[in-house]
Amino acid sequence: MNIRYFLLTISWVLTACAAPNISRDFSLEKSASAGVATGTITYDGDYAAYRLHLENKVSGQKFVVEHGSSQTLNLSLAFKGEDAHRTLGKKGSPFAIELPAGTYVVKSWQVSQGMANVWSTASTGIEFEVKPREAIYLGGFYFRETSRFGRAVTGSAVTLSDQSARDLPAIRSGFAALASVPLTQSLSTGAKLENVGGASNGKISIPIFIPVAR
Repeated sequence: MNIRYFLLTISWVLTACAAPNISRDFSLEKSASAGVATGTITYDGDYAAYRLHLENKVSGQKFVVEHGSSQTLNLSLAFKGEDAHRTLGKKGSPFAIELPAGTYVVKSWQVSQGMANVWSTASTGIEFEVKPREAIYLGGFYFRETSRFGRAVTGSAVTLSDQSARDLPAIRSGFAALASVPLTQSLSTGAKLENVGGASNGKISIPIFIPVAR
């Protein structure tokens, strides 16, 4: 286990909160100092929280884009999983988050499933610019499970690719504020980046219950 990356992952969890998707009444025209970053997160494997950790290169402000949840009491989700998204044709969803204008980097990715956590171990090299009153399509982030222990994921790999033909209809139908907004693109047409963030590392934390004498 690489303790450095584990501690880095914990630090991200403590200092950044999941960024909510834009609301139904969101207006890009009124965002004088902010824009929108959009794309999709899809995956194979079991239901979990699939996360992208973003950081503003100047201010250091951190944001988390997330699909799913690391904890669920829904037995159907826990054992059967979720159905494929009706437009994407894969498990996952589009995202659209408001960000202050500036240059950002995708610092890392993470998969969290109950007691299991898996994270990237190298720089992704992915940077993008958010401009005021504009929306940018980052691409499709696909999480592929590479190993597991029992029902827990222990390894993953991420591919980023231009899936605009598939993703843009899902984004426009899912977020009314972007239905007629031009989307700039950070990836070249047909681009595909394998093993974004390098190999994965992981940890399964098993709770230890200590009886208390009465």
